[in-house]
Amino acid sequence: MFGKTKKKGPDRPVEMSGDHLLEVRDLNVNIRVEEDTLHAVRGVNFVLGRGETLGLVGESGCGKSVTSKEIMGINPKNCASSGEVLFRTKSGETVNLLTLEKDGAVYRALRGSEIAMIFQEPMTAFSPLYTVGNQMAELVLLHTPGADKRQARARVLEMMKKVGIANPERRVDQYPYEFSGGMLQRALIAMMLCCNPTLLIADEPTTALDVTIQAQILELMKGLQKEFSMSILFITHDLGTVAGMCDRVAVMYLGQIVETGSVRQIFHNACHPYTRGLLRSLPKMDQNRDERLYAIRGVVPLPVGLKPSCGFHERCEQCVPGKCDCTEIQPVEVEPGHFVRCELVKKGG
Repeated sequence: MFGKTKKKGPDRPVEMSGDHLLEVRDLNVNIRVEEDTLHAVRGVNFVLGRGETLGLVGESGCGKSVTSKEIMGINPKNCASSGEVLFRTKSGETVNLLTLEKDGAVYRALRGSEIAMIFQEPMTAFSPLYTVGNQMAELVLLHTPGADKRQARARVLEMMKKVGIANPERRVDQYPYEFSGGMLQRALIAMMLCCNPTLLIADEPTTALDVTIQAQILELMKGLQKEFSMSILFITHDLGTVAGMCDRVAVMYLGQIVETGSVRQIFHNACHPYTRGLLRSLPKMDQNRDERLYAIRGVVPLPVGLKPSCGFHERCEQCVPGKCDCTEIQPVEVEPGHFVRCELVKKGG
């Protein structure tokens, strides 16, 4: 129901299994628009272990960014959520993020210090009115008790050096317009890591960069992850990037996870037609120059007025009439740790 009041704390103790840092359980996010409701996220489940990178993959409009913003608690007020998003804090306490006030002190303390997010467009991530160093130092002062401006500046300079920003002593006092796109992305990563978060959400962090800078940024993130023992939720539509960046993959379509498994399982034994279509659309080194790239027909439909069915049935070349178009498909474990939501797999196809 829209207008639901979030509780200030969980109404019962919450528990997490294993060594997980994050567990998303049956997450639903509905967006109220003028005349209808968009079911942007529908029953999403996934886990993220300590030091692990999970790739959340899918076309634009599949619900990836809405999912990540719900974890951060920054979706707009016309969004209503249900389910559980369990997060293990640095102190070892497990909290359900959905029960916290989005603008409350507890959530504000977690953002930046324990959960950080790199957004798609570095050019708009910084305010043009203040220097880059000033904005980075503000985060350090906010989340580091007892720190003064001198200590904050020293921390900013340290992180600028770690991410490979040349001449940080000069760069720290420059404005965003004086940085290139790649340099701003490095500064944004440095800013997000200033307080050593345990969870980093990277929402298509290399979309606006050229391929050479993309490779540098990805290598940088992998190195910093190892150094700071972070977990990364890596959101992208590029399966090629996922292959070299992630440990596990969750493929998302129309607000649902349709297939999840290790990188090897997804790339060598993809079972869902949508996942196979994404893989077929990747260019290959031995491909004939005159051969057209494969394209999945149609587009992702609006998540409005959805009926029980496979969300992909209208675009699927293997759709089973009377099954895929009128039955809610449940995930099936095809091998240990590899789950698929497909009628063909259910049948053993």
